[in-house]
Amino acid sequence: MLLFTRGNMKSMRLKFALSVIAFAIACPSFAFAQVTVDVSKITCKQFVLHEIARPQLVAIWLSGYYAGKRQLPTISIQALEKNRKEIERFCKKVDNLEIPLMQAVEKVLGPDQ
Repeated sequence: MLLFTRGNMKSMRLKFALSVIAFAIACPSFAFAQVTVDVSKITCKQFVLHEIARPQLVAIWLSGYYAGKRQLPTISIQALEKNRKEIERFCKKVDNLEIPLMQAVEKVLGPDQ
């Protein structure tokens, strides 16, 4: 005796798919959890190992932070990429892994950034 016929299997697959879709719609908060990060506490190690976020994203935030301090509303994409690479190079050195990232930025690029 067959418990599942071809039509019955299609119906079960459809019900399963609809259940998954309904669950996904009903629970959107699971997919977009927000995380707040204190950038002043990020270390060089966390930066180069991508433990917080991709280095490029952190570098973009840092660029905006320092531009805001200088009241500078422009951005140089080439300088942003160059600075990110310099900071990564500095942070990858064993002696610098535990240095706070913002301190590393000021050492590499200067206090006025």
